[in-house]
Amino acid sequence: MKGVYKTESIRRAERLAKEHAGEDELIERAAAALCEIVMQVPAERIVILAGGGNNGSDALSLALLLLARAYNVAIYSVGEKRNEFVGKRLMALTGIGADIYYPETAEEVDINAADVVVDGLLGIGCSRQVEGLIGDIVRKVNASGAYVVAIDVPTGLDSDTGRVHGIAVRADETVTFIGLKQGLYLADGRNYAGRITLRDIDVETGEPDFYIAEAADVKLPARQPVSNKGTYGSVKIVAGSPTMMGASLLAHESALAALRGGAGYAVLCVPRSLAVAYQARVKEEMLMFMPDNDGMAVYDEPTLDLIMKKASSIVLGPGMGKNPHLLKIISYLAANFEGTLVVDGDGLNALSEDLAAVDGHKCKLILTPHVAEFARLIRDDGSLPDTERTISLASRLKAVIAMKNATTVISDGSRTYLNITGSPAMAKAGSGDVLSGLTAALSANFPPLLSAVTACYAFGKAGERAAEEKGEWSVLASDIVLKF
Repeated sequence: MKGVYKTESIRRAERLAKEHAGEDELIERAAAALCEIVMQVPAERIVILAGGGNNGSDALSLALLLLARAYNVAIYSVGEKRNEFVGKRLMALTGIGADIYYPETAEEVDINAADVVVDGLLGIGCSRQVEGLIGDIVRKVNASGAYVVAIDVPTGLDSDTGRVHGIAVRADETVTFIGLKQGLYLADGRNYAGRITLRDIDVETGEPDFYIAEAADVKLPARQPVSNKGTYGSVKIVAGSPTMMGASLLAHESALAALRGGAGYAVLCVPRSLAVAYQARVKEEMLMFMPDNDGMAVYDEPTLDLIMKKASSIVLGPGMGKNPHLLKIISYLAANFEGTLVVDGDGLNALSEDLAAVDGHKCKLILTPHVAEFARLIRDDGSLPDTERTISLASRLKAVIAMKNATTVISDGSRTYLNITGSPAMAKAGSGDVLSGLTAALSANFPPLLSAVTACYAFGKAGERAAEEKGEWSVLASDIVLKF
């Protein structure tokens, strides 16, 4: 697994390294690593954009290395404030007759599509709006068509939250040092970072704050030769309402995903008055009908007891609509079920009305909200990184939370993973139902955190395979199920 770090952890590691190696040595190590990468990109000319801080020092040392190798290099030193390490390197460049420019407007910065641009304007210390001269230069870089290499983090991207401070460089590649910064993966980070390359500069980082899930982390054991369908658990999916018939029928995909995910049984539990719609479609899974009022499931303890009976895990919420009984159903299952309860879709919307409904839950609890559902659940100002927000909710509910986004954050409050598998093709109705069914199937056989991490990883990989076959615009939820 790959480690991911908060900015404060990176700063701490950097401070300790400077005590032994010194600032200049770390700058030269970073520049040498950058030089190897930049030299691999075909270019008529290399444009170095150097700010006045540490990123600027790395960029200027890179310029010295490239000039020593006879590259055509144009250097732009941007801003009025420059630290001593930047000043020292500007003097060295002046001494060898390098082309150094001190632009006062973005028009003075010459970039064309054949260039490689190295973004060394602002680094992990960027916590303010990018505007003025730097903002204008960033706009010019983004419009240029040049290949852009960002040093550590793209200018304007928050290295903790992954949010953009007004405007940010859209890099083709980000070369980062010491450790992977969480902001490169969270929120908008992956839209701006491009390919993320970590280069070692011999700095000890310590234990990571978070982990990126990889194939080796989610490898499941082989099924036993002597086993039967009862060995692998029963998943029940409680879903459906007449006001969301399309979404209700997508719960069928959740049941299929549960079977594809290894469950021995999948039972779709739907309102009795919707029986005809499901009977015409269901093949592999079984059906159970619940009492309802005009197609909306009602709170009925004997029925809920029957749903819990012989269930290893339960999915609750897909396509259930704004059901006034739903929060009470959640509360009853949470308090009485001994397996794993996976709450998704409309179940999450109901739970957002009162998180106390699951306080003291007997079940193992997994929530799989997308970003909008998550915002309704946590009700904060959204200023903290998604990692911290997910950890906070997981700790509050004593649950596993999988906050779904391009990078999904999965936490039980103690250990936190980032899942980066997947494709934009998966942004389709029904995808969430597929993930909840797969999560429930795995949680019928494995601990909740492992189940959620494995489900998110496998779901993303299946989406990637479906996108390769169907194209990013044409993938359906059912296509993803077929690629497990």
